Amino acid sequence: MAFMIIGGILGSALGTLIAKIFPSLSVIKANLTGPLGFTLDIISFHIRLSLSAIFGIIAGIIVFKRV
Repeated sequence: MAFMIIGGILGSALGTLIAKIFPSLSVIKANLTGPLGFTLDIISFHIRLSLSAIFGIIAGIIVFKRV
């Protein structure tokens, strides 16, 4: 599970970096979903999926299976 979360975060960060360097590839940074999550009185948690985050999650799963 941790590999998937870290992979998603790193994939999203890498997608943002790539979109800044190559603006024509900004489609990998575009959100595929609206904010998914929950809100309580004390804390709020939301997540948005993009292509780069999905690629990062898949990479995290592959790394986990090899370790």
